[in-house]
Amino acid sequence: MTLSSRTIQVKKRRTEVLAAGQQEPLVLLHGGGIVEGFDCFAPLTERFAVTAPLMPGYGATELDPPVTGRDQVTENLRDVLDELGIERTVLVGHSLGGWRAAAFAARFPERVSELILAAPFGMDVPEHPLPDMMSMGPAERLAALTNDPSIWEGRLPTGPDPAFEAARAGEGQSIMRFHPGPHDPDLPGILSSISAPTLILWGEDDRTIPAGHADAWHKALPQASVKTFPGAGHLLFHERPDALAAIVEFVESKRA
Repeated sequence: MTLSSRTIQVKKRRTEVLAAGQQEPLVLLHGGGIVEGFDCFAPLTERFAVTAPLMPGYGATELDPPVTGRDQVTENLRDVLDELGIERTVLVGHSLGGWRAAAFAARFPERVSELILAAPFGMDVPEHPLPDMMSMGPAERLAALTNDPSIWEGRLPTGPDPAFEAARAGEGQSIMRFHPGPHDPDLPGILSSISAPTLILWGEDDRTIPAGHADAWHKALPQASVKTFPGAGHLLFHERPDALAAIVEFVESKRA
């Protein structure tokens, strides 16, 4: 079932929300870019009521008023869930969305039943440095994100496209306002307070946030389960449908 778009008002901010499915809530937090789309998550709608709210500056979600820093990012998500009537949910975060999901689960533990972090951003792992994506050319950047170039088919303009460029600029402005920098120095302490059962997923060939970061997350969340995927890059859910199956299996195991 394809996720459909609608807009809601959240503290006077027009906010775009993608959703499909029924049954138990699952909230999906996207990463720093959304060019790749959300179609790959359709299989989850067979088990969950999937909701993917777009951050300020993304899609039709208004950039202003500014959302700055971790606390405001977390409060914005709380306000979105309040407006949607989602009191408790399975929470899935990819990349920068994983950082957001972890912060939310730590601050509002009563609202997260299970936490799934896919190649999450935020830890300082000097032996596995992050690449300088901003210094890369467009083709190099796309190649660093995934081993499957077919993901980009039909999603990138073949010539000048002001609307496409404006959308990417809005995302960039949003990130500049709340991004903590190369890493979040407060993150280890934040992770220590997470009580939700947690699953960490990572592509072993991730060249955006190297899979070596998984060990740092696991040390901070020793009760978490870790599952890696050989040959997969950063856009894990687009590359490996079995990563979606891992989410279902994890939640079902906790229900059992």
